[in-house]
Amino acid sequence: MDYKILWIDDREEFFDNHKDYIEEYLEDLGFEAQITTYKSFAEFETKEQESTHQKIYDLFLIDLNLDHGKTGDELIQKIRGNRILTDIIFYSTVLQNVRKKVNENNIEGVYVTSKNQTDFEEKVTDVIDVTIKKVQDVNNLRGLIMAEFSELERIKERIIKRFNLQADTTFKKYVKENVFEKIKEDLENLKCIVKVEDSECSDDEINLEELQKNFFYDAYKKSRTVYKIKRQTCNEIGFEHQTYYDCVIKKRNVFAHQEEETREDGIKILKYPNGDDLEFTEEHCIEIRKDIRKYKKLLLEIEAKIDEQ
Repeated sequence: MDYKILWIDDREEFFDNHKDYIEEYLEDLGFEAQITTYKSFAEFETKEQESTHQKIYDLFLIDLNLDHGKTGDELIQKIRGNRILTDIIFYSTVLQNVRKKVNENNIEGVYVTSKNQTDFEEKVTDVIDVTIKKVQDVNNLRGLIMAEFSELERIKERIIKRFNLQADTTFKKYVKENVFEKIKEDLENLKCIVKVEDSECSDDEINLEELQKNFFYDAYKKSRTVYKIKRQTCNEIGFEHQTYYDCVIKKRNVFAHQEEETREDGIKILKYPNGDDLEFTEEHCIEIRKDIRKYKKLLLEIEAKIDEQ
């Protein structure tokens, strides 16, 4: 969910003029911009010595003219020498000068542009689009959703654990009677796991079909619990259980368990259990990333409120 940019320019005002625009563009795509800026070649060498650390970035932005006679092409050659193949945007006030340096040094995998505001911002957003599309397929999005969903679950678990210290009897009764309203039925379905007197199953038999239907305190139940905590402690925070379920949990389950199909109109889809289509389009990918970021922020706000009390 983070898009990491390393940006090297000796003029701080250039960062200031364009940083907000790039951050807002990435937010519109469902990503959070993490921009690391350096004002000199020496600062880059000091802070980014390890090539393994350079590999974390999704994009480099490098000015031609740096400090003390150093030039951006020297820096690019150093990066490429570390076998870092990340996309680079190389820019200067005079576009011809950048192109000349690229040709003279036979630098590969570099986009060039001028420092003109429109040219620079258009090039940056175009390259961002390209880098995102490289990883925007079902399997990559599946991995992203699984990782982010696990983080959301950990936050919910922390909220529940911390609130448990102050929860009253009424709250615990609600969880028992409402969140776990099907628990007796679930336990009945699981009786074939253990030896149960008068069970229709033999001692060593397991009903796998029934077993796989039961997950007990799953993401849905945790969400209902957190929603109740929110209602009781910080109702002004806009976390809603049903919308969280529709926007995150349901889609996570589809990505986790369903295979990709191609519909007659050519659109790739995943099937919900009820037969509805989850369309795998660029717009939907953006929507999913935005929803995950939105609910992560809301859950962290609830956690912070619990810690204040």
